[in-house]
Amino acid sequence: MKVLFVCRANVGRSQMAEVLYRKETSFETASAGTKVHVENQKISDRPLAKPVIEFMKKEGIDVSENRSNQIMQSDLNNFDKVIVMAEPETIPDFLSKSSKFIYWYIKDPKGMDDECYKKIIKEIKRKIKELIRNN
Repeated sequence: MKVLFVCRANVGRSQMAEVLYRKETSFETASAGTKVHVENQKISDRPLAKPVIEFMKKEGIDVSENRSNQIMQSDLNNFDKVIVMAEPETIPDFLSKSSKFIYWYIKDPKGMDDECYKKIIKEIKRKIKELIRNN
């Protein structure tokens, strides 16, 4: 099952979900944001991504070269499911009205401490396992 993970800036939640899903499956996956600051920017160039990079290294995954991508309506054609973790007010209508849309409430870890990141990663992993089990 091909899955696109979406958060607001495509720096934290969706980047982590993409690589954690890839680690668990052989399916195609990608990530995008609803309000990306700089399209195609390496997340390692974003200071707020430092904890994401560090925590994914602990998972055995290097995300430092991953890039932020703005979601486009045409992206929906390439995936079976689109899992959105962005704040509701940032979600475009084309996305929320899609039959592929699934909403996961995952807090934005931006500016949070390490314990919060650990909880968020644990929650993303749990939801990914549930998604795989139910499909």
